[in-house]
Amino acid sequence: MSPFETNFDYIILGAGSAGCTLAAMLAEHLPDDRILLLEAGDDIPPDHETVWDPAKWLLISRDRTLEWGYRSVAQPELNDREIQLGRAKALGGCSVHNAMVYVRGGAYGFDRWAQEGCVGWKYDEILPYFKRVEERMHVTQAEADPFIEDLVVACNDMGIPYNPNYNASPHAFGVSPFQFLISQGGRRETTFKSFLGTRRHTNLHITSGVRFDRILFDHERRAVAVEATDLRTQRQVEIHASREILVAAGAIGSPHLLLLSGVGPESQLRDLGIPVVSALPGVGENFQDDLFVTAMFLASKPMPKQPYGLMGAVIFTSTDPSTLPYLTDVECSLASGTMEGLELPPDKRQSYFIYPNLQLLRSRGTIKLASIHPAEHPMIDPRYLEAPEDIQRCIFCIKLARDIGHNQGLANWFAGEILPGPEVQTDAEIEAYIRRTADTCYHYAGTCKMGVDDMAVVTPHLEVRGTQRLRVVDASIIPTTVSGNTAAATMMIAVKGAELVLASRRSA
Repeated sequence: MSPFETNFDYIILGAGSAGCTLAAMLAEHLPDDRILLLEAGDDIPPDHETVWDPAKWLLISRDRTLEWGYRSVAQPELNDREIQLGRAKALGGCSVHNAMVYVRGGAYGFDRWAQEGCVGWKYDEILPYFKRVEERMHVTQAEADPFIEDLVVACNDMGIPYNPNYNASPHAFGVSPFQFLISQGGRRETTFKSFLGTRRHTNLHITSGVRFDRILFDHERRAVAVEATDLRTQRQVEIHASREILVAAGAIGSPHLLLLSGVGPESQLRDLGIPVVSALPGVGENFQDDLFVTAMFLASKPMPKQPYGLMGAVIFTSTDPSTLPYLTDVECSLASGTMEGLELPPDKRQSYFIYPNLQLLRSRGTIKLASIHPAEHPMIDPRYLEAPEDIQRCIFCIKLARDIGHNQGLANWFAGEILPGPEVQTDAEIEAYIRRTADTCYHYAGTCKMGVDDMAVVTPHLEVRGTQRLRVVDASIIPTTVSGNTAAATMMIAVKGAELVLASRRSA
């Protein structure tokens, strides 16, 4: 069955963390329907040199065959640097090249969605969908080593308690064993492998190497087809859907596709000569990301072996202690200087990094069309640190990382500070260091936000406003980010999104 010759009931655009999850759910519950999953990238061979080894995850981003190659426009608040915005192009999407971290996120963030009109998205309501993800994706809780044991002592000394399982509580505050999507056999888990790779759905057709260029609508603004390009032959085709088209191309790809299809800010579309299907000013707005800053310390003795890539511990705390334990906005991950892919001189290999990830940034960015040609990347402007309070919170993060690194609990490991370095002391010097070095956490979200206000792109049922038979089901629908990485939340959104599709089907 070729997608270039056959109509389908449902078309899913994007086989990443959301798309693979969504496809599996629908294929299993709609056995008589024809479902097409389209992806621009390819499958990952079982013997791929780096993908399946968790300790080599940092090397994957250098494999340009697995990358879209997005870059931001110059960021004025980061010394005019262009930031590399990693997005995987492969079956499994970013689950193929991320750090495999699994964090549901704190209850506060999801409850905020519900308070702002997203009925059905409270933490207690979405928790069952996380659990359904965890039935398919194996979550490994990291084991402690001598360094981590001393780290816990240092954190306790600073008033940060030990939390044995941050995902078992709606509030993650504390130092905890990190949880990773790593199989019992020690290999990376991807959504394609876990949800689709070992199952045979006769009603699901998966086609890779296809770029989806635009969505086509009829005169009643119903999404009826996808215009796509076979990247191997450059053949252009129309693929028709009789029920729904489900966009799961991610927080960069999904708004890009909607804009190309005539769904977005009216003035932007008209300036490019794109016929307006639905004038939604929020498409491509509300871009959110987390930023990480870096502290690095020389170790006085060899660091323990790191089988997970990142160290097996994580610290959740807040830039505002009055919000604890209910709301955390800092997630400190750690890494050893021996991690594969770190290009360090031999005298700095025995070292350790503390990376505070600043979450819930106030700054908001945009994604806009650079041209009407689907192959041309959009203009991505995250506007990092545009909100003045964000830089102050980053300064807090550097001071926090230093306090941990210098704490007496880690005295058996500490041999000196490398970054920011002893010469960086005042707030102004720390700020300058941050603007030189802060970087993306790859936690993009919000560009097709869910809600009930005028800037909302999708309803709480994930339906694109002003259209019919079209939904967005991925991290782009997140209205405001939560205290955690986006991978787990993206898979949760896909499971709930599948249920919303099935509920519409039952009520039809």
